[in-house]
Amino acid sequence: MKNFAFATIAACSLIASANAGYTSDVIAFTDLTEWQNAPTDADINLFGAGYTAEYYTEDFKGLATGSSVSGGAGWASWTATASVGSLQTTGTGLYAAQAGATVTMNFTAPYEMPMGGVRGIGGGFQFVNDAGQAVAGKIWLKLSTGESIFRTISSANQFMGFWVADPNQTITSFKVQPMGTAAAYFVGAETMYLGTAVVPAPGAIALLGAVGLLSSARRRR
Repeated sequence: MKNFAFATIAACSLIASANAGYTSDVIAFTDLTEWQNAPTDADINLFGAGYTAEYYTEDFKGLATGSSVSGGAGWASWTATASVGSLQTTGTGLYAAQAGATVTMNFTAPYEMPMGGVRGIGGGFQFVNDAGQAVAGKIWLKLSTGESIFRTISSANQFMGFWVADPNQTITSFKVQPMGTAAAYFVGAETMYLGTAVVPAPGAIALLGAVGLLSSARRRR
């Protein structure tokens, strides 16, 4: 497998749907820390009151490789396939073994609306030619409505992350696709970061309520 360089650019932006007739927004990030902090950023306001973010990190270690690869746990469970050839893992990455292949990751765990399921995804993505040079490629998201959204990326192993800014939608699949002279391109992904929205446990909610009552009582004294 080729050696890949790592590059990041601190930025975030809204990206529009590739399908006409949809109006949902997806926020794209090119910095891991900003992606991780997005759910607590009051200006972005991703989740409703009472919801918090939960994360799952997938380093692809110890996974069986072949025509399909599965991993994750619970809400973050996934199965990946290549459009041609097989998949392989190297270090902390998952790659298409054959040049020109597209890698698709489907999230297989059930989800509950309006929150739950995979709502955020990020990682270092690979688009290189057979000489190991960075080339442009596409990242596709498919939402639970059937909507498809894409982003173009051109730096080898550049971090790119997304959050769905709509409580009624989740990410159901994710695709890394070569472009241009695709037959000569290799694609893959380094460590993946998945995010979801969860509500506090009933006991925690009760505790928060008790704290609120105690605070009110103290103010009345």
